[in-house]
Amino acid sequence: MKKPLYRKVTRLVLALLLVLLFPFNAAAQDLQAWFNKPANQAAYGAIAAETRILAEAIQKASLSDSLIAARLEEAAKKRIPANVLLATLKEDTARYLIVSDALRLRGLQPENEKQATAMVEQVALLLRAGIDRTELDATLDAAVSKLGMKAGGKTAVTRTVAALSVVANARAAYGMSKEESLLLARALVESKLSDKKLDSVLDSIQKAMAKGGTIGEALDSVIEKELNIKAVEAKSKTKSEENAKDKSNQGKSEDKDNSGGNQGGGSGKK
Repeated sequence: MKKPLYRKVTRLVLALLLVLLFPFNAAAQDLQAWFNKPANQAAYGAIAAETRILAEAIQKASLSDSLIAARLEEAAKKRIPANVLLATLKEDTARYLIVSDALRLRGLQPENEKQATAMVEQVALLLRAGIDRTELDATLDAAVSKLGMKAGGKTAVTRTVAALSVVANARAAYGMSKEESLLLARALVESKLSDKKLDSVLDSIQKAMAKGGTIGEALDSVIEKELNIKAVEAKSKTKSEENAKDKSNQGKSEDKDNSGGNQGGGSGKK
């Protein structure tokens, strides 16, 4: 008998669920305190300077450098080579900054540093699971549109995390396209299911797929029958918003090009 899809959840998404259950360790040491330990300095002192640069970038985003210290502590326990660790830290930092930017643009990042750090750490796990900035932006927008700024926006972020965790699992299992991922994410956010029950959709998708059709057909069925949303309308809304975003990005690109052209013309006159 085939095991339910939720039993095949990736370790990364399991880690995300654990982070949600057990909040960020507010007592986590900062970067300087970590490097002050002789054993840590001996093993990773060669990357200390570059690590501090990454930490400064994180602090400029109003986040704690304990994010970096936590990664260092984890790596030290596993005896990961310094050069490998540095590459990982750069990737992690890039994710933290992407998430922070997405949250701040919508007024969703808490002013309290510890709370902001905890939130960013949670959402960044989604990016590690394969969710990209476009999907994060679209899902946050949908959540804010549905829930507003309840609890300072935390409710919308929690909804986003719950929805995109399901999307990450469904994509890992069925290789959904970007459009299908966005469709499912929006439908999950707008559904009447509670955050804790959103993952029930995974079993429904699996059952629909077992009947023989495509993942697109399975999504249509689940969206209409389980989420009580008309798939056609959901697709139309998702498509129109993506087109609007593409036009906006194109306009920004043209403005930048024109600005560059004007600057170039000005220098030619001198």
